[in-house]
Amino acid sequence: MKMRLSMRRALAVAACTALAAGTVAACSGSDEPQEEPSESTPAESGPTGDIRVLAVEGPETDSLATHAAEFTEATGIGVTVDKVARDVWGQRKVAELAQDAGTYDVVFVGGGDDAVWLLRHAHARDLAPYLGDVVGDIVNADLFTRDDGALVGVPQYYNFPVVLYRTDLFEDPAEQAAFQEKYHRELAPPTTFDELVEVAEFFDRGPDLYGTCLGGVDWSVFLDDTYFVYGQDSNFGDAETGALTLDTPEHVAAMEYIDALTSLSAPGWEARSFFDCDNLMASGQVAIYQNWLYAWRAVGDQMDGTLGIAPPPGEKTHLGAMLATIPESAPNPDAAGAFVAWMVSDEFQLPQTAETGNLPVLRSQQDGAEFAEALPELDMLKTVASRLTYLQTTWSGELSSGVAEAIAKVLSDEMTAQEAARWLQEEKFAGREAIE
Repeated sequence: MKMRLSMRRALAVAACTALAAGTVAACSGSDEPQEEPSESTPAESGPTGDIRVLAVEGPETDSLATHAAEFTEATGIGVTVDKVARDVWGQRKVAELAQDAGTYDVVFVGGGDDAVWLLRHAHARDLAPYLGDVVGDIVNADLFTRDDGALVGVPQYYNFPVVLYRTDLFEDPAEQAAFQEKYHRELAPPTTFDELVEVAEFFDRGPDLYGTCLGGVDWSVFLDDTYFVYGQDSNFGDAETGALTLDTPEHVAAMEYIDALTSLSAPGWEARSFFDCDNLMASGQVAIYQNWLYAWRAVGDQMDGTLGIAPPPGEKTHLGAMLATIPESAPNPDAAGAFVAWMVSDEFQLPQTAETGNLPVLRSQQDGAEFAEALPELDMLKTVASRLTYLQTTWSGELSSGVAEAIAKVLSDEMTAQEAARWLQEEKFAGREAIE
């Protein structure tokens, strides 16, 4: 039987870690509460003081900040969560993890975009000592472990793309019969990208109903591109050699899929993002689209039970998670370690799962009855966890802008997909390496 990490157990591990560092007197010392700056007192001996956390704005950060008060009540460790805009977050995380600013004790980085940079370049502490044997229960812990064995990032949750579709259309007998006659298969959520294009093509009946929605805004279309690249078990760089891999059949196919699906989207797609697609789906103007897991609840709550959800097509898919890290220069690393241990415990993961609809991070939680009750789609969603991957480059911002530029050339008929892939590799990023 696996032991999930409870608050009490997290504190015990943190206390022993602090002992190893010489910062507390004993692992099993007195239960007398220690003096703390906050009004709350610790439930048992362990790290003391306050911590400061850097995180990007969003519902998951809101959940973390709200429940951090429970951590403070149990430990006496005060927590300040700085929820900042993405541009500010991008600057500060580099300052903390590359320039040793020493302002924050916990810094969250993007699991899908920053992981390779974190593994290769960041000045981050090993989190395993703060978690004990729970490290073996973290889903995909190997993805965030350096070559020297240090676990430098721990996910707050798992998020990833899914397929969202109108069940009223898919369950209509007349639509099912017409689809069967045209494509010689049952009308069902797609498991391949070719099937996705066929379904979108079948339902494309503008102006009242469009087959799909795909936004053309650069950052949004790049995320769509990753769905197709990862779904073909490909990437933007080779992890072994460090070479860029942009001029490949998989990248060509990804841009061709995007070209096909934008032609089946409502007019004005060029100026839209996937957030705009949410609104079109909620209003009944879209039959099927791909978006992040958050939309299942955000859009579904507006659709009176007519929104369906299915796993993303393809072999792999985009890992969406914020990773907690502790910078080497963190002012209070032991208290930060206790916070990270609490973050993966049932005490936080269960309410976060209920509030956000995201997948919990421990295998035992993904198999737990109470988590299944909080997230009815859990059995389906956890099948995606083993398919998650991330960008194999250390310069995601510049790369994403370049890929979006190449896609724009294809969509405007300035280049074919083959020409755009070659342009990316041989001109736009000539001489660059994926791992720099």
